[in-house]
Amino acid sequence: MKRRQGRLMWVFIIAVTLMLAAAAEASEKGPAPGGGGLTRLVVAELRSEFWLPAYLAETLGYYKEEGLEVQFVTTKDGPVAFQGMHAGSADLTMLSTEPVFRAQAKGLESIIILSTLTNKPYMFISAPSITEVKQLKGKTIFAGAPGSAPHSFALSILAKEGLKDTDVKWAQMEYGASLAALEKGHIDACYLRSTAKKEAAAIKANILVDVSDPKQHQALYGTSRYESTIIVGTKRFVRQNPETIQKFANAVVRAMIWLNKNSDEEAAKKALPLFPAGNISADSIGYLRSSLSKDGLISEEGHKTIVAYCRAAGIIDRDIPYDEVYDMSFVRKAYAAFNK
Repeated sequence: MKRRQGRLMWVFIIAVTLMLAAAAEASEKGPAPGGGGLTRLVVAELRSEFWLPAYLAETLGYYKEEGLEVQFVTTKDGPVAFQGMHAGSADLTMLSTEPVFRAQAKGLESIIILSTLTNKPYMFISAPSITEVKQLKGKTIFAGAPGSAPHSFALSILAKEGLKDTDVKWAQMEYGASLAALEKGHIDACYLRSTAKKEAAAIKANILVDVSDPKQHQALYGTSRYESTIIVGTKRFVRQNPETIQKFANAVVRAMIWLNKNSDEEAAKKALPLFPAGNISADSIGYLRSSLSKDGLISEEGHKTIVAYCRAAGIIDRDIPYDEVYDMSFVRKAYAAFNK
């Protein structure tokens, strides 16, 4: 019942967003002029090391060199940022593919321009007393907002053990509050990014699932490729502003190339100004290193896996062709130009 209510809520949200998007399109004038002759680009995001190259492009000065003034707007969850973008509050959004595909299937069109990771660096952790997923029946868990990628991840883990979404209680909170809630016993399990292994160990949490492990990733998704950590724009914005999108892709790909050549310590040092709470480190980048995309491209294999996963999870009810939702021409051109 709750899953059906969640789907109905998403239908309602998408319907409202479509109306707001129509209003935004009526007044859309493209990216605003920034200071010093730069073009301002507003990017809604979650402030996570999963999009590390996009942040390094700022601290390394690549956006400015490409003629852009990028303004990051931090939100609580990917679907919130995505809906805001379609309503006109941002030009691009950083989030996972699942909410984008859900909206695409309902007629809210977007274009994904690049991915920063090649797989899912997700974990599902529990209180020390819980050692198996099946023990979570009747327990309280946190995995982000309904419709988000972490929420879909948790649903898949439960389903693999024969549990339904109604077999657990779902808590809502900030992502940053979940570890403290788990330690204090307010929740029994939660989603956690795999770069936070030390934090999980510090509270003696059990790691029930860790798909940063290739074997576990293969078991859950059926492949090693799952390029769903993406940057996306509305179809209208991307098609009307190809030069701006190319400049953005240039800067991010340049940061990827820089990252490939520099140490975890140097990357953490360069990224730190955009993580004032200090929640990025050489260790976290080291955990993430094997998942980082070297070129921003999304493979056909990865796309097919994401579509199959989304269909099996009930996120979408139709196949979404690769060319309908991706445009890899920007990162291909950038990589050819700068990978010397």
